[in-house]
Amino acid sequence: MTTHQLCDILNEFAPLSLQDSWDNSGLQIDNNNAEVTGVLICFDITEKSLQEAIDKHCNVIVAHHPLLFNGLKQIGHDAYIERCVRMAIVNNIAIYCNHTPIDKVQGGVSWTLAQKLGLQNISYLQTDGMASYGAIGNLQHPLSHNDFISLLKNTFGLTYVRCSEPLNNPISKVAVCGGSGAFLIDDAIKAGADAFICGDIKHHEFYKAEQKILLADIEHFESEIATKEIFFSILSKKIPTFVVHLSENDKSPIYCF
Repeated sequence: MTTHQLCDILNEFAPLSLQDSWDNSGLQIDNNNAEVTGVLICFDITEKSLQEAIDKHCNVIVAHHPLLFNGLKQIGHDAYIERCVRMAIVNNIAIYCNHTPIDKVQGGVSWTLAQKLGLQNISYLQTDGMASYGAIGNLQHPLSHNDFISLLKNTFGLTYVRCSEPLNNPISKVAVCGGSGAFLIDDAIKAGADAFICGDIKHHEFYKAEQKILLADIEHFESEIATKEIFFSILSKKIPTFVVHLSENDKSPIYCF
């Protein structure tokens, strides 16, 4: 299998045509469409993940977050992005990223979050033309605020959850969005969700809760790390005899003390 054939498999699941205008998903660094020797799946591309690919004889890296968002004016040694680009090119490693497209498809990031929480009757939270965002569904049994927070901690391996004022009513209907999903708060309220889960909720956005909904921020990394499982599942089913590795070096760049 060649690099481009592998990219086609991922594009079939989450078409690049779905990406937001500001996004830069797709094949960012090509290796001249070489025959694939192995694939490393990671969340963010770093020098550690590139070294891991080299050590595991992988000449393709599949990541969620694009390495290249803005144009590079030079490729030197000062910034980690520049060093990663040099490292990939020198070692003939292709880099493919699928960011906002996999946020929007059924079975993508938000859908997987909903499934991990055990939600039933899952559907999209917002549908706008060709794109759909978030997911919404029902818990099997209503939970109190404390029990719901415990569910989030246990499900996503959290030590804390940033949230709005606790609700007096049980939580049954839950909306989710992987990554920076605060733009869907109003949609979650209109859909009658008792709670909305995402990452990157800003200070003033928590005021939108107004005892109508519980807003819970589980952080960006934790809300999207499931992308690795999605990529792995796609490639394993399509090419079961292929060598696909999950990176052992992915961790949030945010430390809490």
